[in-house]
Amino acid sequence: MTKQIYDKSIETRELQMVGFWVNFTHFSVVGFLLIMPTTVLVFHLMNFIQNHSDSFREGEIWIVTIPPVLATIFYFMQKRQLKFKVINTTLNSVQLKEVIIEVAKKLNWEFKSATTNTYVAKTTPGFFSGSWGEQITILFDNDRVFVNSICDPEKRSSIFSAGRNNENEQTLIDKIKEAESQSGTALEL
Repeated sequence: MTKQIYDKSIETRELQMVGFWVNFTHFSVVGFLLIMPTTVLVFHLMNFIQNHSDSFREGEIWIVTIPPVLATIFYFMQKRQLKFKVINTTLNSVQLKEVIIEVAKKLNWEFKSATTNTYVAKTTPGFFSGSWGEQITILFDNDRVFVNSICDPEKRSSIFSAGRNNENEQTLIDKIKEAESQSGTALEL
């Protein structure tokens, strides 16, 4: 993660998706829902241009209206998944690293990359687990920790993770609070 992407993620409190493929994978359900209505509208437009009088058939209005509404709903659901959960903490970087390592072992996270300000891990659950895998991103900013878990954008598109994303985020936040309870208090923003 570059400094610019890190800064933008901190500023917006939203994970910045970098690259065409990860954006495509994360939001592909939206495009999929728009294929059929777009096709119907293109055919009607072609008929109009060719002066063929062809009105909408019974049922086509549903094909043209319902999928775009669903696409809009799914877009905002996927966009919301990019939001970080932010927690204030008094733990230092060594203590935070220990907490992350403990949670990573417990939830079978595979370390992918880290800097002084970031930590990224992924999961690779089994075929029958209900998930293709998750990407866990943790950002450190002074006395705040930003936590995000999304369905792995480098794998097949998925709009749900069978509760794994929430478990990844909440387990880490709970462990940070638990570690802090020995030395202070943690406030979730």
